[in-house]
Amino acid sequence: MGRWLEPGMHLTNVGSHFDADVYSRVDVSLRLGTAPAPVGLPEWATERENVTYAAGPGATDVLKTTKAHRRKASFNRVVSLDGLLAGREQGRTSSEQITHSARGNLQGAQFFAVGGMVYEAARAAGVGRELPTEWFLQDIRD
Repeated sequence: MGRWLEPGMHLTNVGSHFDADVYSRVDVSLRLGTAPAPVGLPEWATERENVTYAAGPGATDVLKTTKAHRRKASFNRVVSLDGLLAGREQGRTSSEQITHSARGNLQGAQFFAVGGMVYEAARAAGVGRELPTEWFLQDIRD
Protein backbone atom coordinates (compact mmCIF):
# COMPACT_ATOMS: atom_id res chain seq x y z
CA MET A 1 0.00 0.00 0.00
CA GLY A 2 1.39 3.38 -1.01
CA ARG A 3 0.44 4.94 2.31
CA TRP A 4 2.85 2.57 4.08
CA LEU A 5 5.89 3.82 2.16
CA GLU A 6 8.47 5.99 3.86
CA PRO A 7 11.42 7.89 2.38
CA GLY A 8 14.37 5.62 1.64
CA MET A 9 12.37 2.37 1.58
CA HIS A 10 13.05 -0.41 -0.89
CA LEU A 11 10.30 -2.75 -2.16
CA THR A 12 10.88 -6.14 -3.70
CA ASN A 13 8.06 -7.66 -5.67
CA VAL A 14 7.80 -11.44 -5.86
CA GLY A 15 4.64 -11.71 -7.90
CA SER A 16 1.87 -9.45 -6.82
CA HIS A 17 0.74 -5.95 -7.65
CA PHE A 18 0.52 -2.69 -5.80
CA ASP A 19 -2.13 -0.04 -5.39
CA ALA A 20 -1.87 3.01 -7.69
CA ASP A 21 -0.26 5.10 -4.94
CA VAL A 22 2.80 2.81 -4.86
CA TYR A 23 3.38 3.29 -8.59
CA SER A 24 3.31 7.06 -8.19
CA ARG A 25 5.60 7.13 -5.13
CA VAL A 26 8.40 4.81 -6.29
CA ASP A 27 11.28 6.89 -7.70
CA VAL A 28 13.26 4.10 -9.37
CA SER A 29 12.22 0.56 -10.28
CA LEU A 30 14.89 -2.01 -11.11
CA ARG A 31 14.02 -4.79 -13.53
CA LEU A 32 16.43 -7.68 -13.05
CA GLY A 33 15.99 -9.15 -16.49
CA THR A 34 13.84 -11.03 -18.89
CA ALA A 35 14.15 -14.70 -19.71
CA PRO A 36 14.91 -15.33 -23.37
CA ALA A 37 12.48 -16.86 -25.81
CA PRO A 38 12.67 -20.63 -26.34
CA VAL A 39 15.43 -21.72 -28.71
CA GLY A 40 14.25 -21.47 -32.31
CA LEU A 41 11.16 -19.42 -31.45
CA PRO A 42 12.24 -15.77 -31.29
CA GLU A 43 8.64 -14.64 -31.93
CA TRP A 44 7.79 -15.87 -28.43
CA ALA A 45 10.01 -13.23 -26.78
CA THR A 46 8.17 -10.85 -24.52
CA GLU A 47 8.82 -8.08 -22.05
CA ARG A 48 5.63 -8.92 -20.17
CA GLU A 49 5.61 -11.02 -17.05
CA ASN A 50 2.34 -12.84 -17.65
CA VAL A 51 3.05 -15.29 -20.42
CA THR A 52 1.29 -18.56 -21.10
CA TYR A 53 2.80 -20.99 -23.56
CA ALA A 54 0.30 -23.26 -25.27
CA ALA A 55 1.13 -26.91 -24.70
CA GLY A 56 0.20 -30.00 -26.62
CA PRO A 57 0.70 -31.63 -29.99
CA GLY A 58 1.30 -29.02 -32.67
CA ALA A 59 1.16 -26.12 -30.21
CA THR A 60 3.15 -23.22 -31.62
CA ASP A 61 1.47 -20.24 -30.01
CA VAL A 62 2.34 -18.09 -27.05
CA LEU A 63 -0.41 -16.19 -25.33
CA LYS A 64 0.95 -12.87 -24.16
CA THR A 65 -1.40 -11.83 -21.41
CA THR A 66 -1.49 -8.88 -19.12
CA LYS A 67 -3.63 -8.03 -16.14
CA ALA A 68 -5.64 -4.82 -16.09
CA HIS A 69 -3.64 -3.30 -13.24
CA ARG A 70 -0.41 -3.70 -15.20
CA ARG A 71 -1.89 -1.94 -18.23
CA LYS A 72 -3.04 0.99 -16.14
CA ALA A 73 -0.17 1.42 -13.71
CA SER A 74 3.54 1.65 -14.29
CA PHE A 75 6.50 3.01 -12.43
CA ASN A 76 7.81 6.51 -13.16
CA ARG A 77 11.33 5.33 -14.01
CA VAL A 78 12.44 1.77 -14.74
CA VAL A 79 16.09 0.80 -15.07
CA SER A 80 17.57 -2.56 -15.99
CA LEU A 81 20.28 -4.43 -14.12
CA ASP A 82 22.49 -4.68 -17.20
CA GLY A 83 21.99 -0.93 -17.81
CA LEU A 84 23.08 -0.11 -14.26
CA LEU A 85 26.09 -2.41 -14.40
CA ALA A 86 27.19 -0.99 -17.76
CA GLY A 87 26.71 2.61 -16.57
CA ARG A 88 24.04 3.37 -19.21
CA GLU A 89 21.36 3.97 -16.56
CA GLN A 90 21.36 5.59 -13.15
CA GLY A 91 19.77 4.14 -10.02
CA ARG A 92 18.99 5.90 -6.76
CA THR A 93 20.40 9.43 -6.56
CA SER A 94 19.29 10.17 -2.99
CA SER A 95 18.94 8.11 0.18
CA GLU A 96 15.41 9.50 0.47
CA GLN A 97 14.23 7.99 -2.80
CA ILE A 98 11.91 5.00 -2.72
CA THR A 99 13.12 2.13 -4.87
CA HIS A 100 11.62 -1.11 -6.13
CA SER A 101 12.93 -4.23 -7.78
CA ALA A 102 10.99 -6.78 -9.75
CA ARG A 103 12.15 -10.22 -10.61
CA GLY A 104 11.37 -9.71 -14.28
CA ASN A 105 10.23 -12.99 -15.71
CA LEU A 106 13.24 -14.86 -14.38
CA GLN A 107 10.91 -17.16 -12.43
CA GLY A 108 12.47 -17.65 -9.04
CA ALA A 109 16.07 -16.53 -9.52
CA GLN A 110 15.87 -14.66 -6.22
CA PHE A 111 15.07 -17.89 -4.39
CA PHE A 112 17.98 -19.96 -5.65
CA ALA A 113 20.36 -17.02 -5.22
CA VAL A 114 19.39 -16.53 -1.56
CA GLY A 115 19.09 -20.28 -1.00
CA GLY A 116 22.66 -20.79 -2.21
CA MET A 117 23.97 -18.13 0.16
CA VAL A 118 22.05 -19.61 3.12
CA TYR A 119 23.37 -23.08 2.28
CA GLU A 120 26.99 -21.87 2.13
CA ALA A 121 26.60 -19.93 5.41
CA ALA A 122 25.12 -23.00 7.13
CA ARG A 123 27.96 -25.21 5.91
CA ALA A 124 30.56 -22.68 7.07
CA ALA A 125 28.89 -22.52 10.49
CA GLY A 126 28.66 -26.31 10.74
CA VAL A 127 24.90 -26.30 11.21
CA GLY A 128 22.11 -28.12 9.44
CA ARG A 129 21.94 -31.60 7.99
CA GLU A 130 23.07 -32.97 4.64
CA LEU A 131 20.21 -34.55 2.68
CA PRO A 132 20.87 -37.45 0.31
CA THR A 133 20.77 -36.34 -3.31
CA GLU A 134 18.75 -39.46 -4.16
CA TRP A 135 15.77 -37.99 -2.32
CA PHE A 136 15.45 -35.36 -5.04
CA LEU A 137 16.10 -37.47 -8.15
CA GLN A 138 13.99 -39.88 -10.13
CA ASP A 139 15.02 -42.70 -12.38
CA ILE A 140 11.68 -43.26 -14.12
CA ARG A 141 9.94 -41.42 -16.90
CA ASP A 142 6.18 -41.12 -17.27
